[in-house]
Amino acid sequence: MIDAHLHGTEPVPSEYADFSGLSRYVSCTAKADEWDSQTALDDPRAIKFYGVHPWYAEQWTLENKKRFFDILQSDPNAHVGEIGLDSKRGQVLGQTMILIQELDIAEYFKRVVTIHDVGCEKMVLDALKGRNLRVILHSYGSDSYVKPYSEMECFFSISPRILSRSDIRVRRLMEAIPEDRLLLETDSPNIGAGFAGMRDFADRLGSVSGRTGEELIAISDENLGRLFQ
Repeated sequence: MIDAHLHGTEPVPSEYADFSGLSRYVSCTAKADEWDSQTALDDPRAIKFYGVHPWYAEQWTLENKKRFFDILQSDPNAHVGEIGLDSKRGQVLGQTMILIQELDIAEYFKRVVTIHDVGCEKMVLDALKGRNLRVILHSYGSDSYVKPYSEMECFFSISPRILSRSDIRVRRLMEAIPEDRLLLETDSPNIGAGFAGMRDFADRLGSVSGRTGEELIAISDENLGRLFQ
């Protein structure tokens, strides 16, 4: 059982009772001032990602850009995220300039990227075009853009937030996502109301999408393994 996106430098909520049962998880940072804690995270299950989230764009300074480059250079197992764009918070133009720089560095080191995207699907697509990158689309929710992202070989990570939508919308999204690109995540500690663990989330998602929770967990595990081969 894997978790394709959480914040491992923050405390695990008590509701996440099956966290100890994970075999691997993607641990992301949102701020530069979390990078040292991420480096010190002592859990062999953690796949460590470093980045500046669009909400904290002011932390992408020249000094931190150099630190970011140095971290990736010194650790071949370090990846890039959580980065991205958010139309509901901050200035998208400035976020886009930072996103491009972070993607440039990720591509230079051939690292996996995890992307936050709220209302900026077209701009994220444009930023990814022509790049040789492995990408996780974090907390993905737009069935309209599955096809173009699939053509770029992106992976679609689904979080418990999706369950706040109608069953019809959830089913439509799940049917659109290629099975070999599906990942499951919690975004812990931002788990939302009603969360009761990864297995419970998979069971609930499966009941809507026509699969068992165990099938979804197995698919997600296999896909994450392939992504980090």
